[in-house]
Amino acid sequence: MAPVPRLNVALEKTPAINRQSILSVFQIGNNENTRPEQLNICSPSRLNYAWYLPWLASQLSALPESIKLLLNEGSDFDTANLLDNRRFSIIFSSVNESLRSSKNTSIDDVIEHLEKKALFKPSLDTLEVLRAKRLLVFAFLGWQSMLFLPSFEDNNLCEFAIRNDPNIPNSGLLFDAYSVSENLADRPLAILLKAYGNLLPARCCSSKTVASELAKTVYSWTSLSPFDTNAYLLHSILRVEIRWVDTLAAHLDYDKSSRTLSLFRYPSFCIAMLQSKGALYAFASTEPDPVDPRATEEEITFFLRETLLSYRLLFGQSKPARRFFRSMLSSESVLSQNPDPLLRSLCLDQYFVDSLVPADRLVYVTVRDFLVLGERVELLAAELRGTKPRSWRDLLRDRRDSLQYWTFWLVAIFGVTSIFLSLMQVILSLLQVLEARHIQTQPPNGS
Repeated sequence: MAPVPRLNVALEKTPAINRQSILSVFQIGNNENTRPEQLNICSPSRLNYAWYLPWLASQLSALPESIKLLLNEGSDFDTANLLDNRRFSIIFSSVNESLRSSKNTSIDDVIEHLEKKALFKPSLDTLEVLRAKRLLVFAFLGWQSMLFLPSFEDNNLCEFAIRNDPNIPNSGLLFDAYSVSENLADRPLAILLKAYGNLLPARCCSSKTVASELAKTVYSWTSLSPFDTNAYLLHSILRVEIRWVDTLAAHLDYDKSSRTLSLFRYPSFCIAMLQSKGALYAFASTEPDPVDPRATEEEITFFLRETLLSYRLLFGQSKPARRFFRSMLSSESVLSQNPDPLLRSLCLDQYFVDSLVPADRLVYVTVRDFLVLGERVELLAAELRGTKPRSWRDLLRDRRDSLQYWTFWLVAIFGVTSIFLSLMQVILSLLQVLEARHIQTQPPNGS
């Protein structure tokens, strides 16, 4: 097969088709001829990936000039609107094609794939051009997996850096480093990702087998009820602030010092990855060693499904939590800017059924329902269990301890009743005294 000719601005493709090609990274089979509405395989009324294009456009604005020149490569187009450029959309989808086509791939493998498709010149370039290619592929990895956001600030193209805002709370449990050497470009993506820390969690070694109620460790299982562990109680009792983030790795990351909980605001991306086995699965480890701390394909699937289930636990199954989310929709501007419709459904629907979202339960067990995210969920539950109401308002809101709750109300009812009866007795006694004095002051009859 003859190599694909170099692309330029003369290609007669409309901007709409270019954007459709970008969205093809979400679909099964990665067929560019599939219409955008066909991406919503599961629940068309709930799924809508229209948010991704504006989100991607906002990320592209930070691209350095060296990468824009690499994308330009002899053609005359406006780099300010890359989404409408045919060359960009083909490179974007070709990177995704490379990620899906082989396991244990690396950044250099993706570059080689692009060179074979004549999208990049063969690797006879200067070191600066090679570094720009690597940084571009690294950026596409972040945007297509949504695990991290690449950083281009003060980058000399010798490192792969992840965006880190020092003003944003961070638990310290996710990142070991925010930048790694470009020398890892020839290593499998699972190894590259692990160099940053725990961005893609895996099951701990003690939970590698399926949980069984006949196991001896059943007594140590942590059970969670949506009525005892939800976002409303976290906010009202623990005073936890919820921060909606664009990176999947930060989902359920809880910073105890600032009492900030990070939640991913694009859950339909999880559906897209589960359906298409897309770019996120390129970070899967294929090593069979059970001590390997890197996530396998199975664990990535668990991670995505548990992320979807966590919205049900924190919001959807509790009436006060649903009210709390509804209030956040009006008060949090980030939820109204480029929203994901599925987030609203997961958090506001009392009953939610979807084949890719685990079924609601009255009681969740972490070793069964949260195999990968169990530690993060258990941390929130432990924080709630260790916090007692500190005011009468907290007592009114906190129904986790039924005995304490109803004892408070019984004491309050009897106390108010006693005060009311005592007050009535005082009033009646006062009326009697006033009546007696009135009788004494009246003159005798016939005088």
